[in-house]
Amino acid sequence: MSKIRSAWEIALEKTEDIVVDKKKMLFDEAVKQVRALAGAYLNDDGSASEVVEKLNALEKNEALREGLKTTILQNLNLPQETVLTDRYERVASLAKLITENPQALQLLDQVIGFIKQYPEHRKQLLDQLKEQFAPMMQQQGEQYGGISASPENNPEFLKIAQQQLEKLSKQYTDTLEDAKEQLKELL
Repeated sequence: MSKIRSAWEIALEKTEDIVVDKKKMLFDEAVKQVRALAGAYLNDDGSASEVVEKLNALEKNEALREGLKTTILQNLNLPQETVLTDRYERVASLAKLITENPQALQLLDQVIGFIKQYPEHRKQLLDQLKEQFAPMMQQQGEQYGGISASPENNPEFLKIAQQQLEKLSKQYTDTLEDAKEQLKELL
């Protein structure tokens, strides 16, 4: 007859070969702490100077570098609206804490400029499309007794606008991802 084992015995048997890597746990905790501080700095929670002081006080080690690098790269995204805050300037100041490489800092400045111009290009594209559709909309309005319709209510306009915006977004996203890969290597 076979022996019946308890769940406890089975669990112990399955976990007997697991080894805890304390160095990795401490490293991950330090990275988490750095990312929390950097996130607070980017979100303008509390005094920015206090957060920067805390980050500067941390030992310049691999955890600081990894935490800031991850935070920087994750905060380089395409905004849907015009950027009105100094968030990207804060991202650049975080980069200066971990590198003095002029090539990395110059690339980061270019990426930030690129990101900031995306909402303007979206707006220009929509304005151009509206301008192109204006005569057609006016003609349709005259056909229906002088009722003027806006392009935003026209299904054909909406379809074309969506396609063009997706195309623009893909171009920007692809370029941004390439730049982020280069930046990742430089940081």
